[in-house]
Order: sequence, then C-alpha cells, then structure tokens
Amino acid sequence: MKLKLGFVLITVCIAIGLVSCGRTINRSAERKIRDVLPEYLGPAKVWNAHVDSPANRTLSGKLRHLTIDGEQVNLQGIIRCAQLHIDMDEVEFDTNEKRLKSVKKTLFSATIDETGINRYLKDNPPTEDEPVRIKYIELRSNGMYIEATRWMLGKAWPYTMTVQPVLSSKTHLDFSPERMTAVGLPVPLPRSALVWLARRLSQGFDFSTLPFPLRLSSFKVQQGKIVLIGEADVMESLNSRIGKWLPDNNRSSSETE
Repeated sequence: MKLKLGFVLITVCIAIGLVSCGRTINRSAERKIRDVLPEYLGPAKVWNAHVDSPANRTLSGKLRHLTIDGEQVNLQGIIRCAQLHIDMDEVEFDTNEKRLKSVKKTLFSATIDETGINRYLKDNPPTEDEPVRIKYIELRSNGMYIEATRWMLGKAWPYTMTVQPVLSSKTHLDFSPERMTAVGLPVPLPRSALVWLARRLSQGFDFSTLPFPLRLSSFKVQQGKIVLIGEADVMESLNSRIGKWLPDNNRSSSETE
C-alpha cells in the first residue's frame, strides 16, 4: 500500500514539474513577444501576450495559438484604441533562420470608444477660419451623435448632427458629408461646412498606417464604442523586424572567443 501511495505521489510531482516547466517556457515566450509590441504596433497602457501551446512545441518554434491584447493603444495616425485584440493560429517559427515560416490565420479587432474620439478631435482642432466647432461626440447603437456649433451672422449657433459611417475599403471607415444629417439651425448647413469633420474622422479611422496589411470585414457602432473586425497578414512585416529584436548569436559567440 505504501509503495502504491509513494508511486502516486512521485507521479503527481513529476506531472506538476512538467506543467510548471511548460508554463515557464510559455511565459518566457510571452514576455519576449510583449517586449517588442510597443515598437511594432505602438505604445499602450498595457500590452499582454498569451501562448497556448505545449512547451515542447513552443521550444521548437511552433505555437498552437497566440493572443495579443492591448489597452489604450496609440496606433500611428489612428484614434487611440481602447482595446486591440489579435489572434494568431498555428504559428511556425524557424528557430535557426529566425524567420516566421507560416501563420494559418490572424484575426484582428479594434475597439474605439467615445473618449478616444473626443480626445482625437481635441488634439486635432480645426483652423481658426473653420466655422464648425465640435463640442462632444456620443456613440449610440444607431450611429454617431454630435453636438456642435456653427459660427454664422456673428453668433455660434448650436445644432446636433447624426452620422452613419460606412466601410469604404478594407482599411478605411468613411464619414462622408452625404451621410451626415444636421438639425437645429435656422438655415441648412452647407456641405462645405462638414468637409473638415468628415475628413478628420475618416483620417482617424484609416488603418492603412498599420505595419501589416489589414482586411476589415465588418464594424459595429454600439453604445459608447465602435468595434472593427477583420484579418491581418503579419508575415512580411514581422520578418522584416525580427532581426532587430533577436540577439545575433553569431556575433555574440565571436565576441566571447
């Protein structure tokens, strides 16, 4: 009986050791990935990476599943993302050549909230001669709601406006003046008065500035946020940068000699 109990305890200890070892290997990989994300995508309040793969596969450069999550991410030229989520399936890395060999699929989603949009417009104000001033933008389930003023006849006239964005390309959400409706003004608002706002919002939702090709497939305007979903092709952009991120083993060994 004691022998059986001892065998069970030894087996459990070995299993715990293997699990602990596997977690250590994956945590090390996650840390290395997380460290390069600010340079690759942009600074963020928080970057997280999670590797879901057996340790032996991770050591051989094969990750079953890799998840990257960012909070308050400052992507280049784009409105700050409240949340950025990237899912990569079946990632294979050549540990000798230090290059990605394949990625089965990469899913991408970005969430932009009201705070990010209003901060973006505040940081990128109109010129002094622009008659339209935006007070606040609210995101509702049926679209974008805007409170603004229009300088006219020596007075700032308040009005409200609704906007229905459209996915105009695989990388771009468009806010055309033709999809804006203004109410509350004594005279109709000319199209030219809306050009600045349409252009500024469209620039803030232009994902062509990302370091990898993106194919947006859909978006949803929800209460307080806009969620954009698509797929990405990260192979070329990552391979062009991996050399800078990984240590040069050949140089290190020659220096040691």
